[in-house]
Amino acid sequence: MIVLNLLQKRFSRSFAKIARKGSERPTKYIYLLIFIFVALFMQAYIHNYNIVYLALFFTFAFSISSYAFGRNNIRALEVELLSLQRVFANRTSAYTLSLSSSKRDIYDITCISLDEKQHCPVIRANRPEVLTFSHRYDHRGPAKLESVECDSGFPLPHQSFFKVFDVDKAFVVYPEPKGESIDTFIAKNNALYGDKDDFEGIKSYENSDRFSQIYWPSLAKGEVLMSKVFSHTNEVAVLHFDFVSCGSETEQRLSQLALWVLECEQRSYAFTILIGQKILDSKKMSSDEILTYLAQY
Repeated sequence: MIVLNLLQKRFSRSFAKIARKGSERPTKYIYLLIFIFVALFMQAYIHNYNIVYLALFFTFAFSISSYAFGRNNIRALEVELLSLQRVFANRTSAYTLSLSSSKRDIYDITCISLDEKQHCPVIRANRPEVLTFSHRYDHRGPAKLESVECDSGFPLPHQSFFKVFDVDKAFVVYPEPKGESIDTFIAKNNALYGDKDDFEGIKSYENSDRFSQIYWPSLAKGEVLMSKVFSHTNEVAVLHFDFVSCGSETEQRLSQLALWVLECEQRSYAFTILIGQKILDSKKMSSDEILTYLAQY
C-alpha cells in the first residue's frame, strides 16, 4: 500500500511537469480516425486499389504530422493573470487573464478556469487576447486560484493538446456586504453625527433605506430605483461601529460591517470598528486590511 501511494505521488508529479510543458490526450474522434484507417486498408487489401493505398498513406502521414503541429501550437502559448477584483461571499467577482504568444500565431485555444470555459479561435503573435472570467464563493475566508488549463484541437480533432499554467494566486473572500445602509446608521445616531443637511447625490436603493429617501425621478424615467444621499451637519465626526451591536449572530454582524466599510470608503468617512478586544481604525488601516480581518475573524 505504501509503495502504491509513493508511485501515485511520483506519477502525479511527473504528469504535472509534463502538463505544464504541454501534453495531449485522445478525443472521441480517435475512433472515427481508426475506422477510416481500417476501412481504407480493407478496401486497398481486398480490391488492390493503388489509389486507396495512396489515400491510406496520406491519411496516416497527415494524422501523424498533426501531432508535431499541435505540440508546437500549444507550446507557444503563455497565460498571465492581469487583475483580480475584490471577492465577496455570495457575490460574483471577475478576474482577467492574458493569453499571448511571442513566437507564432496559435489556433483553437479553449481556456478553462474554475469550470468556466472561453474560446479563442486565433491568438496572433505579440497581440495578447484578454479574457474575463467570473467566479463566486459561498463562504468567506482564504481562497486560492491555483491553475488554468488551456486546450487546443488544432490541427485535427482526434487528439487534444493541453497545457496547465500555475497561477498560484492567494486571496481572501470578504464577508457578503448586506444590511442597513450607513444613512440608516447615522439617522439612528443624530446626537453624534448631526442631522441631514445638503443633498449630495444618489445611490442604488437598498431595502434598509427609508421611503422618504427614494429618488422618484429615476423611477419616473423607468430606470433602476435609486435613493437620495445627504451630507450631515457634523462632517468631522468619526463613525464608531461596535461588532456586538451590529446583529444577532456572527455572519450577520460581519456582513453589516463589510457593507459599512464599503460605504465609508465611497464617501471618504473615517470610522473605527470595535471587534473583540481589537479596534480597527480606517486612519491606520486600509479598507482591504479591515475587510481581510473581518473575513478571517
